[in-house]
Amino acid sequence: MRRPLGQDASMHERPYAIRRLDALFSAAMIAHEAIFEMRRELIANDRGNAEQAGLLEESAQIVTGKLPGLTTRVRQLSGKWAEQSLLHPEGAEQTLGEVEAELEHIEPEVQSLLSRQREIAARLRSMLEP
Repeated sequence: MRRPLGQDASMHERPYAIRRLDALFSAAMIAHEAIFEMRRELIANDRGNAEQAGLLEESAQIVTGKLPGLTTRVRQLSGKWAEQSLLHPEGAEQTLGEVEAELEHIEPEVQSLLSRQREIAARLRSMLEP
């Protein structure tokens, strides 16, 4: 007897590598939002300058350009895994191995981008101090 989709918990569980990819994207987006808010606060306090604008632009490039470009292949594999996990579970295992390998390959560079965002946030935070 087939169970409805909602009754099989394994169909809804995403593997660690895919959750990790999502977490890295989320971290970059949250960092950028914080950077944007700090820049906005500096402008509201009449303390904005060109350096801050450049830092905000750099953070935006990380989130909208560099990170998506760097993760294109692993995101494609993640989508393939999601489809296969429902329709072809045997193939999903192989695809998951590819996701894990690709994420392991790119994660140092992703971490470097996140580190740069932390540096940008720290710089803006220091500008907020009186």
